[in-house]
Amino acid sequence: MKNLILLGLAIVLFTSCEKQDKRYTQQSPEIEIVKKTIKNYNEKNYDTSMYADSAKTYFNSNSKDKFMTPDQTVAYHKANDNNYSRRGFTDNEPEYEMVLTDDGNTWVNCWLEWKATLAGNGKEITIPVHLTYKFVDGKIVRQVGYWDPTEVVLNFQQIEAEKNMSADEKAMKSLIDNCVKAWNNNDKSLMASIMTNDFVRTENGNVIAKSAAEYGTNLMDVFHGAFPDFKVILDNYKIIGNTIHIDWTCKGTNTKPFQGNAATNKAITTHGHSIWTVTNNKLSREDAYYDNLTLFNQLGYSMPAPK
Repeated sequence: MKNLILLGLAIVLFTSCEKQDKRYTQQSPEIEIVKKTIKNYNEKNYDTSMYADSAKTYFNSNSKDKFMTPDQTVAYHKANDNNYSRRGFTDNEPEYEMVLTDDGNTWVNCWLEWKATLAGNGKEITIPVHLTYKFVDGKIVRQVGYWDPTEVVLNFQQIEAEKNMSADEKAMKSLIDNCVKAWNNNDKSLMASIMTNDFVRTENGNVIAKSAAEYGTNLMDVFHGAFPDFKVILDNYKIIGNTIHIDWTCKGTNTKPFQGNAATNKAITTHGHSIWTVTNNKLSREDAYYDNLTLFNQLGYSMPAPK
């Protein structure tokens, strides 16, 4: 009898543990449904069959009254699609989990990376997104999404502002666009065509180029020679009088010798600020400011001890 009681207790304990384990999982039919909705979004296949008719969607909202129906959510996505030449969730380490809450509700959470290219300016934006779905009888009854829209909103504002630019401002913006294009294609001829004959470039206060030719030799050849995949990204800009203030990011992989040092095969990402002066519709000067130490640290260089 004692053995039977112990066996019964063991069965109860095992069953209890088994039920408790099911309160959290990363594999379930509900998770597969969520993955299907993500795939549909990426393919612009707006199938609402996995949603209950009364489902409510909340994006960046805590208000119970500010929700969208399944049809309104589809309309929301279709309207937003006009803003992007490309958009979707990436395969960069997505995470999915299903939980059964204390009050018996089934939720699927996912953490994703969303990437898009803006149609208005070609800028690429990457945003982390958290989505969570409540399920009842195998259908989504509630969808909640949170992300930081700041970068997208600021770019939309900038695109609208550019539509209202004066002719002179548009010409100055075109100079910067061509400058970025020349850098990214290592096109020294294009760069020279938008610079004055007496062009000057300073770096943290030191003059390093006194002509378009020196700019190409001392800068473009050096970086593209050491970082064959070298790219310049225009993060932000502001036109003030005859100057253009820009924030930029440079990226590349050091696969060739750089400044007398052997290739490290390490990737760099460096940020800086430049003030470009425009004279007679051409670039006459660039004053650039950035942290060389950050660049050297990323390459693994060690600085010599002071004497």
